[in-house]
Amino acid sequence: MRERGRAWVYTLLLMPVLFVGGFVGSEAYAVLTHASPSLLRTPLTNLTHRPALEPTDAFRSALAEVEAHYYGKPPAVDKLTYTSIDGMLSALEDPYTRFMDPDAFRRMQEDTSGSFTGIGALLEDAPGGARIVRPLPDSPAKKAGLLPGDIIIAVDGKSLERIALDEAVRLIRGPRFTEVKLTIRRGDEEPFTVTLKRDLVESPTVDVYLEDDENKIYRIWLQNFSEKAPALLDRALNQIRQEGGRAIILDLRANPGGLLDSSIEVASRFIAGEQVVVSVVGRQGLLERRYTLRGRYANLQTPMVVLINGGSASASEIVAGALRDHKVAPLIGEDSFGKGLVQTVIPTSQNTAVAITTAKYLTPNGTDLNAKVVDGKRVGGLKPDIEVKNPDDWRMTEDDKARDMQLKKALEILRDQLHATKEGNGVLRAQSDAEVNR
Repeated sequence: MRERGRAWVYTLLLMPVLFVGGFVGSEAYAVLTHASPSLLRTPLTNLTHRPALEPTDAFRSALAEVEAHYYGKPPAVDKLTYTSIDGMLSALEDPYTRFMDPDAFRRMQEDTSGSFTGIGALLEDAPGGARIVRPLPDSPAKKAGLLPGDIIIAVDGKSLERIALDEAVRLIRGPRFTEVKLTIRRGDEEPFTVTLKRDLVESPTVDVYLEDDENKIYRIWLQNFSEKAPALLDRALNQIRQEGGRAIILDLRANPGGLLDSSIEVASRFIAGEQVVVSVVGRQGLLERRYTLRGRYANLQTPMVVLINGGSASASEIVAGALRDHKVAPLIGEDSFGKGLVQTVIPTSQNTAVAITTAKYLTPNGTDLNAKVVDGKRVGGLKPDIEVKNPDDWRMTEDDKARDMQLKKALEILRDQLHATKEGNGVLRAQSDAEVNR
């Protein structure tokens, strides 16, 4: 796994990369993709244009004046430089165009390989800190007894009260075997501090659940589109086939996206023939269509549904949109996030990079995946064929499955298609990444 990660990083240093996901706060992963050189030629040509004004002269002059006349000790030159770049990009008023300093760029490289060093917990933003969605199996967080719903309010004594989730992740991660102190708020209890030793963590990718043992209905929870997702999906599908699976729920809820190539691979398992998965459109028009890949179709011949919610973004929306447009599976749940913009990630200098929005994605039927802000409200993304809402405080954990109305609706629809006369019981876990990788 680590060797494959290093190989990808090497490729990254040779050519630009494309985002196919908005940043989702998670200690486990960010969401990115690399693209073919042919796809990159048009946006890169546009990037080479230089305005008449030489901005480097103005920047150097201003930097020299600050260093010469500021009454206190100015920050390091690299910090001043990074801040100026952030300011320049903010003028675009695009939330996805951003600068990555060496730490952020390194995290991106780790994330796409599917492994990183940290505490091993999926995080989301929360008032006063970062909430643990769930600790990962065999992780430092799990071994320390951290629970879903715990809120990290401080890292090594530094409060997270006014800290962005991205910065909180940076504080929590660190070199392997080093210690980090987390202050935890758990329900109405008094906050307490726990010390964890960071370790190498494998990002969760595929979990398989037998949700109805009587009717052999399986749920595949695909949690990201990392480079290992296609191989793990193949193993899951083979398991389901061997165990006589009769119906499949592809669960893309809370999946923030990942590698574009992985999304094409995943879609190719479920869509027969050579079909369009996604179209990439730039400001000059169509740049590229991506098609299903030959020899990847699983041909399970079972009914199927897809679950989505507001945490389903980018690559998840590409796959969900393609499966619906090709009438492979209906979508059940809530509106997806609506991240349909392409960011070209270009390495700059001294291990930094800049991500610039260069295009957008369309589903095979031409649906624009990107949400718009209308009257202060976010509108867009994929609309489910069958809308089902879960409680606002519902968590995607085994302990909260009884309140999962979306899963219940999916089972109801599949049982109806199977003409089931009896409802089966769910098995706690059929298979996980940890079992696959042993």
